[in-house]
Amino acid sequence: TILFVFMFNVSCECLAGKRYEIVVLPFRDNTQMNLGEMISDILRSLVTQTGYFESVDRDKIYETVITVLADNLIIVDNASRVGGEFSANQIDLISRLDRKSIQQFCKKLRADYALKGSVSRLGDYLRIDAEIIDVKENKMLGFVDAEGKSEVLLTEILQDLTSKVTLFCRNLNAYDDALFVLGQYNQGQYTFHAAEKKLKELVSEVQDSIGIHAVLMTLYLSTNSEINSLLVKQDSSCEMGEKIIEEGEAILNLLQNSFDEKFLEVFLSSGLDPFEEVAKIYVKRGNREKAIEIYQNTIRLYPINLVSHYKEIGMLYIQEGMEEDAIQALEKSLDINSGDNELRYVLTELLKKNKLRERARKHLEEYMKFARNADEIKQVREKINDLEVSFH
Repeated sequence: TILFVFMFNVSCECLAGKRYEIVVLPFRDNTQMNLGEMISDILRSLVTQTGYFESVDRDKIYETVITVLADNLIIVDNASRVGGEFSANQIDLISRLDRKSIQQFCKKLRADYALKGSVSRLGDYLRIDAEIIDVKENKMLGFVDAEGKSEVLLTEILQDLTSKVTLFCRNLNAYDDALFVLGQYNQGQYTFHAAEKKLKELVSEVQDSIGIHAVLMTLYLSTNSEINSLLVKQDSSCEMGEKIIEEGEAILNLLQNSFDEKFLEVFLSSGLDPFEEVAKIYVKRGNREKAIEIYQNTIRLYPINLVSHYKEIGMLYIQEGMEEDAIQALEKSLDINSGDNELRYVLTELLKKNKLRERARKHLEEYMKFARNADEIKQVREKINDLEVSFH
């Protein structure tokens, strides 16, 4: 049966390309069936087959345990290993180690995680409980369990447990895995299609992760910049535009319910404004109404680059004849960045057109504070005088 399980191919591939080191300790055996070490041996094989983990070899684990906990082993067994094998008492001791001791020797093994647990028998059923430990942080991350009839222990129960451990860690590491994929793409280790495939698989696993969507969006935006800088087929640009729109709107929908600062890290480090890019694609396609909707949602949900967002939506309002809304948007942009005289000039002309002369005068006076030379100051004064004449 053990041979069958070792040969069994778990149909699960590593989604991110990054493998995490995991130490699987002997399980505490409450069944008196000598299952503790056998379970850990099989689990090492199964977690390695997932492609997500790299399991530390059993001999390497025990060798390291001896260097850290030699005194404890002697107290329990009062004898050295015979023929390189551990006694039942020594194995039982390792299965009972506290978290601090586990961290001690797992750090020496440079492991990311440790898996410990117990197996119990309840009538015809066996139950396996496992604790997932973060070695670097020395903290318990969570528990998973699996149970079933004893005769299917080595197939269904352990496969079920392996799937739960993998899924738990995959969800935990999804954002870091996504960053790893993007890094590999930027270094030329992954093609665009390989990176996109891996990131989409991560998105499907953790659908509500704004961070992973942000990484995928960054991949699309950076690739789109390359497409625009080259003379490529229009079809390629349109296809990438659709992908950018899809991801941008997905992120905005997720932001309706929660705000995850991780997605800010990705966009700020890339220097890209994802939602402005979405809006510009809509404008390029002649859909100003949809572009305005994107800007409205962005201003409400994304507290970055508000100067540009208010400015761009204000200009779109002008094109759509929504002059009152345009005035409000442009004034908000100038409230944040008062030195944009080109925008202030547009606003002044709009205020004059709507017979809001007093507000126009105030903006012209503000304009003079940021004038670049004497000629510009002179021109602004003339505009103020013209405004006074028209007012009277």
